[in-house]
Amino acid sequence: MWGCSDRLIKRLAGGVALFTCLGALAGCAGFDAEAASGPCLDDSQGCVGQRTAMVRSMSADPARHWIGQAAARDVVASGVRLFAYQNVRDKLSCAELTAGIADLATAKSVLEQGPAPGQSMLRHNQIKAMTEDVRASLAASRQRKCASA
Repeated sequence: MWGCSDRLIKRLAGGVALFTCLGALAGCAGFDAEAASGPCLDDSQGCVGQRTAMVRSMSADPARHWIGQAAARDVVASGVRLFAYQNVRDKLSCAELTAGIADLATAKSVLEQGPAPGQSMLRHNQIKAMTEDVRASLAASRQRKCASA
């Protein structure tokens, strides 16, 4: 059912497979995982699966409602928005690129406050560096795409 058969769920690591399927269903149904609860921040298989499902859901949203919306600290710290921006960068309008750049400037300020509860300093520093990289990537895309607009 919906691409996740009972047989597949039993063969895979129960909780992770079920979570991934539920995450995919949530994305198809327009469920906003960010609004329900922020992602966990550790590197356990379940948390990585949760964040992956969130990125997929955000990237699959044709209206991209998450762009320009304030994000909770744990969402910023998780990096899910960074990966979602990378996934949709080439599809973004000039207005979305501008909003994304502003989002990432805000994220940088949030990250300057230090690691979120449950996040290692190493992961925090990686997310900080990625935030600047993705912001620069969006700015370059905006310059290329919107220079004449």
